[in-house]
Amino acid sequence: MSLSSIQQGLIVQFEFAKYLMLGSRGLIELNPPLTDDDRRDYEIHVRGLFGFALAMQIKSSMHLHRMSEGVDYLYILFDVAAERLISSPYFYYFFAYLDPKLMRLADPVFLIPSAAFHELAAPRKRNGVWQFTMAASMELESRDKWHKFRSNTTELGQHMLALVRSLSRSKEGIPPELLALPDLYWIGQKKGQK
Repeated sequence: MSLSSIQQGLIVQFEFAKYLMLGSRGLIELNPPLTDDDRRDYEIHVRGLFGFALAMQIKSSMHLHRMSEGVDYLYILFDVAAERLISSPYFYYFFAYLDPKLMRLADPVFLIPSAAFHELAAPRKRNGVWQFTMAASMELESRDKWHKFRSNTTELGQHMLALVRSLSRSKEGIPPELLALPDLYWIGQKKGQK
């Protein structure tokens, strides 16, 4: 008997949390939502840094696909109802291969901003539903369109820590009521620049 998709998803979520907490030396906090209405598996913040959280949707596969000679690909396909699609600098996807033999996530894993993913993942809309396809090479030296989003599992905590800190700094000084507006673009100068 094989794992159900619910069991697989739960294992990958716990593995993701493990890598983030250990890799950040406990600085990253992960909070699972009580409801999944916004399609997120975790809200992530740096311990002691309140008023900012990064939303994360986690996707995984337990199978690799041989799409070219000798190269394995992480292939993930999923649908999203058009009214539930979220493209935000504060909403990310995490993609991983759960290796059933090693019983852990295999390297590399992929951490992708939602807007970039929605653009690169061969989006197709049919009957009010977006379909996305990710086919990322698992070869470490690959230069496919997903390579800039790759990370090793042991580096994931530090990578996420830098990302959360960078995004939280970019929000400083912006009134919360403006941040809540959809499709807002904030244009300004960095501190100390004229």
